[in-house]
Amino acid sequence: MSGEGPRAARIGEIVGAVARQCLADRGATRVALLDDASPEAELAALVLERALGAEAVLRVAVEDSEMEPLLQLAGPGSPAARVRDEARRMKARLVEGAVTAHPANRTELLLGAHLPPETLLPLGDLYASEVAELAGGWSASPEVRALAGAAGGIEPLDAALRRWLEGRDPNGLDGLPVEVAKRVQRHFRAGRAARLAPRIIPKMGTRTIGVDLLE
Repeated sequence: MSGEGPRAARIGEIVGAVARQCLADRGATRVALLDDASPEAELAALVLERALGAEAVLRVAVEDSEMEPLLQLAGPGSPAARVRDEARRMKARLVEGAVTAHPANRTELLLGAHLPPETLLPLGDLYASEVAELAGGWSASPEVRALAGAAGGIEPLDAALRRWLEGRDPNGLDGLPVEVAKRVQRHFRAGRAARLAPRIIPKMGTRTIGVDLLE
């Protein structure tokens, strides 16, 4: 993990403490982490393995050989990426004695419209730009990537989200182009229903998805 230092160590402590409590509350012994080979998946696996031990973290991926029957089952026109996502999800749920975890970052959770159904979101309080600092890269859905591109990069997009949501500044999106700000608001509103069902997110800041980031 790049960016080793006090902040990285503190993030590891918080995520580890929450993950351990999550396992204890559910009588589970390990975490089944959906592994999409993203920077987030690499970072989440590293943090969880350091906190829980490598034996307690199972990285759930899907091999190409497993995809063909699933694509046939899904039917023509089904995006392969979505089928692969659901295949990882199914495999993770079948792991005995495990809590399922998804590596999505906070930017994706706020603007991606669909909150993953997995119980634990270990990086859910880290914006994509923060993941990039720690892992050397970031990922998100095509829609969120398009927003970041229109905003001039992930840094200005995340900065505007922080002002608007964390700072509770009604004018926090004003630093973005007008049309981009409107798109951000539309994306945020579209995900409201998904955020009403809270997941377990280790807290780094003050506002919580699923508790007060519902509007």
